[in-house]
Amino acid sequence: MIKRLHLLTASCFAALALQAQVTVYVQEPPALQGSLEFTVAEWGQNPPLSDPANAVTAYACFVDDGTAADSLGCNALVNGAELAGKIAVVYRGECEFGVKALNAQTAGAVAVVIINNAAGAPVAMGAGAQGANVTIPVVMISLDAGALLYDELQNCNVQFYIGTQTGVYAFNLATTKDDILIPRYGAINSLVASNASEFSVELGAWMFNYGQNEMPNARVRCEVTQNGSSVVYDQTTTGVNLPVGDSIYVSLPTFSQSSYSGQYSFAYSIAGDVSDDFPENNAASATLTIGDKITYAPADAITQLPIANLHVISASNTTGLRSCMYFSNPNASRLAATGLWFSADRAATDVLTDEIVTGTLYQWTDAIANQITLPTDVGLISLTSGEYIFDADLFNQPIFIPFLDQVALVDNQNYLLCLDSYSGIVRHGWDNSLGYDLTQAVTLLPATMIRVDGTWYNGWTGITGPASLAMQVINSNSIGIEENELVTAAPYPNPTMNQIRIPLNLSGKVDVRAFDLAGNLVLEQRSSTAGPDGLLVDVSGVTTGMYVFRILAEDGRTSEFRVQVNK
Repeated sequence: MIKRLHLLTASCFAALALQAQVTVYVQEPPALQGSLEFTVAEWGQNPPLSDPANAVTAYACFVDDGTAADSLGCNALVNGAELAGKIAVVYRGECEFGVKALNAQTAGAVAVVIINNAAGAPVAMGAGAQGANVTIPVVMISLDAGALLYDELQNCNVQFYIGTQTGVYAFNLATTKDDILIPRYGAINSLVASNASEFSVELGAWMFNYGQNEMPNARVRCEVTQNGSSVVYDQTTTGVNLPVGDSIYVSLPTFSQSSYSGQYSFAYSIAGDVSDDFPENNAASATLTIGDKITYAPADAITQLPIANLHVISASNTTGLRSCMYFSNPNASRLAATGLWFSADRAATDVLTDEIVTGTLYQWTDAIANQITLPTDVGLISLTSGEYIFDADLFNQPIFIPFLDQVALVDNQNYLLCLDSYSGIVRHGWDNSLGYDLTQAVTLLPATMIRVDGTWYNGWTGITGPASLAMQVINSNSIGIEENELVTAAPYPNPTMNQIRIPLNLSGKVDVRAFDLAGNLVLEQRSSTAGPDGLLVDVSGVTTGMYVFRILAEDGRTSEFRVQVNK
């Protein structure tokens, strides 16, 4: 595991630009043309793809290593004659990335495309014992992309272009997820984002000219839509003539609203007066959800739960992995933290049943100098925590850990919300659809970080987005008023398979109803008593999905919460 980039100076922006100009593009067959999401191996002898001389254009074939699992490429390849001068395609798994790449190189391949074996975005690739001996480009694409290309790859009919865009097209403006200013959060609680004076979003983007010609009147547009329909912001920068090989950062007016609600989509696009020959890199986007949670990751518009498009763990992890998100706000005293949302995954050969994870809210007392500041263990004071033990193999879905105590937050105090796992099995959810470096460079505030075997890092190599954690919060005025509370703690287990237990504070009858997200009633139960551990509700007849539970007590008190049911 390697530390991520620690500074974002002008030279670092230039480095990011070099990475941004590289593409993995399907040229043939025409029906599959387009650029793919990818990661690049950087093992010392791999030729830098930012150099046009190292670009590769070739047809691709699956490897055959003579075993039943022939596309893994973990042994010497037996189809060298077919692979010579072509791009070798292998699946992730069973052996080190460097071994796969070296076997392909030895067989005569000019590059390697590794297909991820897990859902979500491609991941960073470690060199292993053999990576230093690899001298051809190595990239990874997603499992979904591999599935789309599979039939044509079987017949060696897919032609890839792997390399820089610079000088390939006559006119080619570019911007990427790493080049745009995005909202500070993927979701923010409405209690601290009630109007423009409390919350706003700075907007701007870098434009790069990778074409052979100057682009006249190059400009950036940002359009913001609310709840997928209403356009609430639409601004375009003044055009500039952008010379070949040049770049420019342009600012747009700040986005703000007199009040916020729902989900906002920020869509950036770039254009000039001449048609772009490679429009695949002309747009980037992000979302902001206003609701009852706080997260840096994108949030689902309906459930408001954080989205993870990949799950990761360090290969060197032996004593524990911790993923954290930072929070501080001038109006934080309006909030109380009640728990943590996370998601996890595991290798196909493992199961999560009986694995233990812990969610903890810390006060972060270290001085925070800038966006690259890392915590120290002595600088963290535990305020509350909760534990989750997997009672089933629940993976790649949001899970809630209720805290033992509800903690009223303090204005402008620094907090870390952290998830800890203690084995080499649990992979933490992260997001790689966003690029936070530019936003952090502007705000000079940290976002998310990890701790592996006692050492803190800014994040994962090759992952530009945040940890997919969310802090569940409530109005701080509502804590400590138990006599008025109907549901006294978070219902559990959540997610669940067959039953849910609801801690209740009542002495009379209660109605329990559950609705699907379309508003259909799927369950109704009337009870007159609740046991010492709360009210037990049978959900064995409910199908997999997210449900809204509404509780009505005889004395008129109500409560509402969400439960994920998995079968």
